[in-house]
Amino acid sequence: MRVELPVVGPTYTNRSLSVGNQHTQNFYIEANQAGEAAALMPFPGLKSFGSAGSGYARGLCVYSDNLYSVVGTELYKFDLNGSGTLIGTIPGADRVTMVDDGLNLVIATGSTKPYQYDGANLTAGTDADLPNAKTVAHINQRVIYEKSNGISFADLDTPLTVNSANVLLANTRADDVKAVVTHRQQVFTFGVNTIEPSYFTGSGTPPYSRVNNSVQEIGTSSPYSISTNKDFIYFLGTDKRVYRMSGLNSQAIDNPAIGQAIQGYSSVSDAYGVCITADGQNWYLLSFPTGGTWLFNESSGLWTSLAYGTDDDPHLISDYAYVYGKHLVSDRRNGNIYELDFDTFTDNGDAIQRQRTTQAIDSRLLGSAGKQLYMNYLELEFETGVSLVSAEAEIIMQYSDDDGRTWSQEYWQSIGEQGDFEKRVRWFGFERFYKRRFRFTMTDPVKWVLIRLVADVEVGLE
Repeated sequence: MRVELPVVGPTYTNRSLSVGNQHTQNFYIEANQAGEAAALMPFPGLKSFGSAGSGYARGLCVYSDNLYSVVGTELYKFDLNGSGTLIGTIPGADRVTMVDDGLNLVIATGSTKPYQYDGANLTAGTDADLPNAKTVAHINQRVIYEKSNGISFADLDTPLTVNSANVLLANTRADDVKAVVTHRQQVFTFGVNTIEPSYFTGSGTPPYSRVNNSVQEIGTSSPYSISTNKDFIYFLGTDKRVYRMSGLNSQAIDNPAIGQAIQGYSSVSDAYGVCITADGQNWYLLSFPTGGTWLFNESSGLWTSLAYGTDDDPHLISDYAYVYGKHLVSDRRNGNIYELDFDTFTDNGDAIQRQRTTQAIDSRLLGSAGKQLYMNYLELEFETGVSLVSAEAEIIMQYSDDDGRTWSQEYWQSIGEQGDFEKRVRWFGFERFYKRRFRFTMTDPVKWVLIRLVADVEVGLE
């Protein structure tokens, strides 16, 4: 009997391996028009764009149609050819947030007063009322900073000058304010336990007021996890769950398996999030320096995992900007800038290990619970004809009959020559089993799209 087995699916691991032990690494799940998961698509690789400085990436921003990056303690401007020019010094070691206010590039370091660059001069703030903010936002000709008990509004078109009266206190709860974000003409003050939205009143000091009936009873302890696209604000909640906001409403978008993984990380306050829009896909990438990287795809509503190299290290992406007609990202380890490219299948020349571990299959799939299965062959359907010119790419298959605690030896199969669009990949000679899951791995730099997994099976007597 020829049956289809589940190969397209998310990363979903559970404390009980019997309940869930799926793993999808360095793919994203593409949905069809009905919103159903249709294929595992390779997450784009990284192509070299430019490099500068000797430290590590702290933040990216587009200002006056040019790319700027803080690398170590230095601010660089990158032109469309990837050449970096040193602008000046930005002290500190933590991530920065930056915003273009229409006239200036404003930089919040968290450890010092903010900086402004007007295209010619880099200036450090000195105003006594200017907070040592970690985050900066902009709305209606005003720059906004978070402070311990609220948010401070800079004077009109003067980002480093703050009137002490232009403060909106966050007093729903006595919680520490962590970040300020603007989205869809509203201001959001993120505390540890609450999110307070504010709207423009047109008058007053400041000319903003809290929307009292829309305060969210969830906050964040990870200010750099907050990221936005045109539709949503994404963030990691203080309860270690992942949320997104649309307008004045927030909803959890994680699942119990992701929550269990995050609960096990040694630190979450240093998590950072990046929203990326490319090739019709909207992603939210959430990285934990002491854990791993999770990828949420809006179109499918499903999560997968990203990793660097052949281990489970966090992905290299530290920040993202779209400029010069390119999707550019910074490297979390150094001053490299890469182009996120769907036709590149390495991370700056380093191998990408793509892997899919399926959920378990057993005789219940055929309506014969408790009986053994005999598998005559296993066939993996993928986009064919994509091998390298110099060599045929290979897939590694392994199987486990104990929910992934141990795995079989590696069974290698060639995917055929480049241009061989009729190639079939099958494995034969399986032993009988009660329950089995499969793991497929590839490190060759090719476009590996997984579509379907089919098996010829028979139900045994026992």
